[in-house]
Amino acid sequence: IGLAGEAVSAAREDLRVQTERYRAGIATSLDRLTSEFAVTQAELSLVAARYNYQVTRATLEALVGRTL
Repeated sequence: IGLAGEAVSAAREDLRVQTERYRAGIATSLDRLTSEFAVTQAELSLVAARYNYQVTRATLEALVGRTL
């Protein structure tokens, strides 16, 4: 989950940079949209990691018969 969170932060920073580059006329709209897509993918990966953690934890709790 930690790495997925770091990936979201990195993707958001890249989007910030690409947005500034786009405003300055250095980057294309495709560059900016690609960065937006990367943010969305990173956020989805973070949600999936959190979900998988919860499912795994619930499975382990069911196996050991107590909450962790």
